[in-house]
Amino acid sequence: MQLDKTAIAIKQRNLDELLDLSLAVLRRFGPALLQTALLGALPFALLNGLLLSSSMVMRGYLFDQDGWLRFRFLVCMAMLVYTQAPLAMAGVTIKLGNLMFGIQSSKQQTLKAIGKQWFSVFGILAMLRGIFPMIALIGGMEYFSLNRDFANYVGTFWISMVAFMIAAIRSVRPFAPEILFLEKCPLFSLKRKESRNPMLFGQRSKRLHQAGGELFQASFFAGIVSAVFLLILNLTFVFLVGSLAGAWEWGWWMDLFFYPLALWAIALWGTILRFLVYMNTRIGAEGWELELKLKAEATRFQDAEARNRVE
Repeated sequence: MQLDKTAIAIKQRNLDELLDLSLAVLRRFGPALLQTALLGALPFALLNGLLLSSSMVMRGYLFDQDGWLRFRFLVCMAMLVYTQAPLAMAGVTIKLGNLMFGIQSSKQQTLKAIGKQWFSVFGILAMLRGIFPMIALIGGMEYFSLNRDFANYVGTFWISMVAFMIAAIRSVRPFAPEILFLEKCPLFSLKRKESRNPMLFGQRSKRLHQAGGELFQASFFAGIVSAVFLLILNLTFVFLVGSLAGAWEWGWWMDLFFYPLALWAIALWGTILRFLVYMNTRIGAEGWELELKLKAEATRFQDAEARNRVE
């Protein structure tokens, strides 16, 4: 592995360049990333379908009673996918870090890397970043609410508020997956002895997320682009179904298959963009470009010394 010869050139970029680069990365490494993304997203997709099965309707428009239920279903599905994406796409984050330096990793190695961080993953991503609370809230509203109207209206408001708080945290501190899976920072000092990284998760997060305004700007930009991409993908699916089957409407097939598929596709792209913003942040704040070059030269020097000793 040569640290100064990476698959993506190490240099400072603006948001427009990062957007173009994210699409280029998706085009170049798409097949490898897609397999990993499917493995991570499938369990959550099945869980989401089960959680929202009672809200699924087979008819209705957005301006009648059944249409409101469908609209609520679409909103809750989007919130679930948004909340779950950092954990579901953990394998993609690890894969991107390896592909960056030309390292080939198997699915077993990726799962093992995630498993080693299980305690931190549960504490940070599942609890503090809202995955488990969101699942519990929606599941409770769907299956244990005594008043269905309360769940449909007031419950949706509280679900939206929780999603807003999660989005606010992630907009200024988005790099939790990279800190956990790439830098391998432990959550507590008891775990630090097992890690090569001397910094704890909280210390590293505080240091890496100092440019909160720039990160919020990047998150806001990504949100707008994601909404546009989501609209384009769904219109494309409606057009394809209409052309092939003659069903020119938003039917149950969109709710059950194509709309979640579009959401997870956006989650994959968003993971790539977040990784690129993470790289860009490290380059600008920590001089990562120079650090990698120095480490690469040090490695070559050590290799040359080792060969001289053998000779």
